[in-house]
Amino acid sequence: MDDLFERAINAEEEYERAGYAEGLAAGEAIGAEEGRELGLEHGYDIGKDLGFYRGWAQEWLRAAAAHPDLVPARAQKKLQAIVDAVNDVPTVNDENAHFGERLKAIQLKFKTVSATLGVSVATELPTESLSY
Repeated sequence: MDDLFERAINAEEEYERAGYAEGLAAGEAIGAEEGRELGLEHGYDIGKDLGFYRGWAQEWLRAAAAHPDLVPARAQKKLQAIVDAVNDVPTVNDENAHFGERLKAIQLKFKTVSATLGVSVATELPTESLSY
């Protein structure tokens, strides 16, 4: 009689372990897929923003090269600083890269040089609502 109860208890523990292992494997697979999707979405947003800032600064630098009197030397240095800051952002996922801090610093440079140049730039970038 004891043997029957022992087998029932062992079967329950065995099913519990098997269920736990299956659930853990399924959770890891789902988590990896969700992480990949979220990473792609945020990576796209970051890349879009960085591309805008670099392109904007590079075009102003080109204008400065063609018309040196158009862009003050101080603004040219700030524009180059934007390009350099964007180029310094890692292109691979790195936990220590501090993407949010880097992007905010670039945004600040962008706002500063826009004011220096006296231009008002209306962008479709949701920079205030992004959280990296």
